Amino acid sequence: MEGQDTVLLLENVTKIYDSGGITTVAVNNISLEAAKGSFIGIMGASGSGKSTLLNMIATIDRPDRGTIKIDGQNISDLPESFLADFRRQHLGFIFQEYNLLDTLTIEENIALALTIKEEAKEKIKDTVHSLAADLAITEVLHKFPYEVSGGQRQRCACARAIVTNPSLILADEPTGALDSYSARQLLETLVMLRLDYHATILMVTHDAFSASYCDRIFFLKDGEVKDSLDRGEKDKQNFFADILDVMAKLTEEAGHVS
Repeated sequence: MEGQDTVLLLENVTKIYDSGGITTVAVNNISLEAAKGSFIGIMGASGSGKSTLLNMIATIDRPDRGTIKIDGQNISDLPESFLADFRRQHLGFIFQEYNLLDTLTIEENIALALTIKEEAKEKIKDTVHSLAADLAITEVLHKFPYEVSGGQRQRCACARAIVTNPSLILADEPTGALDSYSARQLLETLVMLRLDYHATILMVTHDAFSASYCDRIFFLKDGEVKDSLDRGEKDKQNFFADILDVMAKLTEEAGHVS
């Protein structure tokens, strides 16, 4: 049911791949919703359909059936010519590999989307420096990505994702390449973006610790949502325990089926 503050709405989304006469249902009849300012986790093992789902939400792929709406706009049937503009205006991305440009400084990487939009130079500088202060990367703004740590690169990627104030930030296994200290810093940064910038975040992860930072988690298996969890008033530790319980239950059920 689409509410007034619904940023993302999926209704009966299905994606089928046909390769050499073999049909694979990668995503099967998934419905879910994300309200403004929520931090949603999509969990699942490799092959569960989470990457396919993320690609469809990111407008990189299209569903075969069902509807995907972002800010009330049905992106499932947007013409190809509109998709690049839609992505620029409505979506922010945080990747495991950072995807920063090595020929630009950290400051220039963060500013790039605003530069493309031809914002005033002073406004760009103010926005970038304010964000950098919030993300504790002011001292590395003049450096190039290869000169800073993995954690600093990933926080730069967070700044770049939020700088245009997108409707939705998509984070694809963002802690995958980080050590535990940098991963914790990044996850706390994502929570800060949600609280201070009212960002709506959807994170794909297979890691229970990362998922424990979310408000709500959908568990995918064989292309379907098999379970979901709401954090409610629970602290991170108790929510983490709940996540492990659901993961164990799904693994056990898979064992019985096979």
